[in-house]
Amino acid sequence: MSAFEQLSDRGVFSALDRHFARAMARLVGTASPEVLLGAALASRAVQHGHVCADLRRLHAEPLLDHEENAVEDVELPSTERWCDELAKSSLVGDGSRATPLVLDSERLYLFRYADYEKRLAKAIRSRLGGAVDLDAPTLLDSLARLFPDHDEQRQAAVVSALSRFTVISGGPGTGKTTTVLRLIALLQEQARTRKRFERIILVAPTGKAAQRLGESISASLEALKTDDDVKSSIPTSAATIHRTLGYQPRSPTRFRHDAQNPLPADVVIADEASMIDLALMSKLVEAAPPHARLVLLGDKDQLASVEAGAILGDIYGGAVGEGYSRDFVDRARRLTGDTLPVQSGNAAGIGDHCIHLVKSYRYEAALGVGVLARAINDGDVSAAFEALDADAVREVELAQIESSTNLEELLAPAIREHFAALGRGSPADRLRALDEFRILCSHRRGPFGVEAANAVVERRLAADGVLRVDREHYDGRPILITKNDYQLELFNGDVGVVVGDARRGFRAHFPGKDGNLRSIPPSRLPTHETVFAMTVHKSQGSELGRVLVLLPPVGSPLLTRELVYTAVTRAKHRAVIASRRDVLAEAIGRRVERASGLRDALMRP
Repeated sequence: MSAFEQLSDRGVFSALDRHFARAMARLVGTASPEVLLGAALASRAVQHGHVCADLRRLHAEPLLDHEENAVEDVELPSTERWCDELAKSSLVGDGSRATPLVLDSERLYLFRYADYEKRLAKAIRSRLGGAVDLDAPTLLDSLARLFPDHDEQRQAAVVSALSRFTVISGGPGTGKTTTVLRLIALLQEQARTRKRFERIILVAPTGKAAQRLGESISASLEALKTDDDVKSSIPTSAATIHRTLGYQPRSPTRFRHDAQNPLPADVVIADEASMIDLALMSKLVEAAPPHARLVLLGDKDQLASVEAGAILGDIYGGAVGEGYSRDFVDRARRLTGDTLPVQSGNAAGIGDHCIHLVKSYRYEAALGVGVLARAINDGDVSAAFEALDADAVREVELAQIESSTNLEELLAPAIREHFAALGRGSPADRLRALDEFRILCSHRRGPFGVEAANAVVERRLAADGVLRVDREHYDGRPILITKNDYQLELFNGDVGVVVGDARRGFRAHFPGKDGNLRSIPPSRLPTHETVFAMTVHKSQGSELGRVLVLLPPVGSPLLTRELVYTAVTRAKHRAVIASRRDVLAEAIGRRVERASGLRDALMRP
């Protein structure tokens, strides 16, 4: 029995993977076992978030991850023989022409993803290097006024001012939005020396993220140390990437704006860039005009996109070491007087366009959530448990569970303390209570997943007489929007609460602009779900007062350092992790390593 048949029988390949591989074989009449296996793996890779199948490490995580024990005895072809057989097939090419599969070194791609990766790398490389026209006296004045402290935010502004492509990464509370607002003011002050203002577009991958970006800029605009005419030139609203590029329902993979019809912009700023997948990022970068500055904001250590790719991680992986090339540092010193760190031996390239903000203005350096987050991010299991076990620290805690742990008993204290407030008070009071606490799960299904947790909370609140769960939309039901509705201005990730009104019946209430609430009949809502608990993926970008992170009592490939870090850093004040110690330790030690060739492609000339 071939490896393809063995892996199919053991459930490694989905029906889609099997059908794709067999369709490829029928396309050419027959295919060798190596080609059939490669086609199925290339399909499977994309379904699991990888850009390609890396033939060198197929038994290692993450490509065969959760079936690892089931495939130990499956004999795969040697990498050399495998690549030779693939290269002989008419189904496989080098990417220069359209073939179903593309082999690049030892990475096997579906053609579409090889093309996306190639285009993205080319579009980014085209923005690297080259002189940027700047008025030095104005730049010095802007830096002194907008960034009075010689800190990393000023350094981010210097790097961005000198570049047409910049990635600003940083964890929660490191001031990414503050930095970019001041950067926009700096760029507008530069533009004013040329008798005009820049056309600036703000985008984000989700409607909720776009709304938060616009609100954050609006809230900070008045205190910005610049002229009123500059303030008036700064956009205070953002849109989803799909909407900005011009989503076309009849051809959903193609947008109105692309390389031939670029966006009408001089500056494009994309927030929550870690959530942007390869396909969408390639289209965004191509649609930004060649002369425009492109700034990506995000946290490179957070969970990657749900779809294929881990763009920020790949970009930072291509930046060799910490610091900048000598040429870039000399240019910064000539224009600004700033001394940037030099990376010995680092040639000019992608490294000159990346900066990572470290200082947190949200968490105290020696306490709780900040210490735990750093330990998790460093993969330091001992330090993580030291933070969790420290009795003097009340911000973080480990609630140990076992396989026999009753979920309702585990959640009961949190339900009584936090969710009881959803059954009383004004809509605004209930929304505030909801933002104060959330259960975050690694899985949607299973005994410790979102569906189980939501059912337990509903059942407990109903038994305690707090909520009357006798209909779909009951009084006090928290809801999460899962599909954008531009007409109602409700977006994927928006959270609201249903409140019964004696005069108007049941209404769903959501935060609106300027602190006002919006009220919508439940019958008009787009696709939504109950949200006492939500997946960590869905929580990305959220800021919550407290979180209970619920991990299953059995290890899983979904449990990774990035997932635990993302979950913990949603909390502003307190994070409790409910987990077995060994499961948590394993998760902190496991990194997400998505197969991709973008890192190498960015290093090519």
